Amino acid sequence: MCESRNDVKKSPDPTKLQSGADSPLFLVPRACDVTMAEPKARYSAIVLGATGNVGGRIVQLLIGNPLCKKVVVVTRRKTDAFADPKVAEMVVNMDRLEEEVATHAQGIDVALAAFGVGKGSAKMPEEQVRKIEIAYPQAFCRAAKAGGARVCGVMTAVGADPEAGMKYAKIIGEKEKAVESVKFDFLGVYRPAVILGNSNTPAVLGYVMPLLHWAMPSKYHSIHKNDLARAMVAQSEQAFLAIARGNAPQEATVKILEFNEMEPFFVKGESGEP
Repeated sequence: MCESRNDVKKSPDPTKLQSGADSPLFLVPRACDVTMAEPKARYSAIVLGATGNVGGRIVQLLIGNPLCKKVVVVTRRKTDAFADPKVAEMVVNMDRLEEEVATHAQGIDVALAAFGVGKGSAKMPEEQVRKIEIAYPQAFCRAAKAGGARVCGVMTAVGADPEAGMKYAKIIGEKEKAVESVKFDFLGVYRPAVILGNSNTPAVLGYVMPLLHWAMPSKYHSIHKNDLARAMVAQSEQAFLAIARGNAPQEATVKILEFNEMEPFFVKGESGEP
């Protein structure tokens, strides 16, 4: 049985993927159902940002997922953080990211990027922030697409807007446009607000932020790193299965996921895990 935190309340149907009100839908069952129904529909994934809090959790979920047969982890330096035969680690020169990832991305189905500067952006030159937030993720996405990936998930941030007056929100908005230009069959853009369980987030916020949720729009609700990772993996897997079954629309689909759109994927109890 697949238990969600939303089993007792109404929530958006996570089995339908859409890019807008009038866009075609991907119709697929829940992740727990597809595991039972189509054990042969397996995929390979490539992950950028695996040494980070969210990216590390993404890799753990993929390792434990029987539908995922291979995980390629892209890092700047050797880590040996994931001792599992399913994982292949590749160390790259980030300034040659597209070229070097391309040689290892052949046959990849799903690309996941949980990579960025975050709150450290205020201390860095804008040129460096743009390289990390825009150039590197776009290069990664291009290489994955060239290798065969049809599904991509990218972590950005709430408030992303290329026309924003605030520098970081503007850069993140440009990041979204950059990865969208790669034209995956399905692109999920994940916009968290405060990420709890993150080594860069004060632990006290894990108690304070939920108490303030009632007073703020849902898109600004805090989210645990494990829930964010779960949403990225589950939504991407569902999109892959829809494409594999021929249920996907012909045109490239982009779905923006803020807190309300990610919540249906949360699994009860996971936010209490490391």
